[in-house]
Amino acid sequence: METLNHFTCLSYDSVDFLIQSKYIYYGIYLYSPIEEKNIIFESELLPHICIEEFLEKKFQCKPVEECNVMLVLKKDDLKKSVQKKIEEYTGTKFPVSGNFALSVNSSVSSKIIELSELKLLPESIREKQNECSVNAIGFSVSEKEKHIQFLLAPDKLIELIIRGEP
Repeated sequence: METLNHFTCLSYDSVDFLIQSKYIYYGIYLYSPIEEKNIIFESELLPHICIEEFLEKKFQCKPVEECNVMLVLKKDDLKKSVQKKIEEYTGTKFPVSGNFALSVNSSVSSKIIELSELKLLPESIREKQNECSVNAIGFSVSEKEKHIQFLLAPDKLIELIIRGEP
């Protein structure tokens, strides 16, 4: 059952990046980082994009712990224009399954968050932040720490990385 408040959380020192779990088909912890622009998964060659460098530079954060994680997504969840850009960027066609991979060097977990805890950004900065793939913001407060939570749009995130945005 798919729920709107189920998120995949990429944990960093000062921020948690949230992606709605409905976009994540599979997640795997790896022994080492992926350097190539494609990866073998379930006997298929998948296009692959590493998102860690973009997140760390754009949001000035560091991983909570070093974990090499591959997230498998479905191309059909992205706009056709983004699908084409992924193929051009990686030099790899989508396999029959339509899967592709994002990798990150950070701890990844699954979270259920009440949608009321996530807020749209103020109109004065919304457009600029949406261009950075941020759709909403929230705050996580525990006894040990406070974290900003950014809800990311996978298609916007991928477009920024492919364009080489800082």
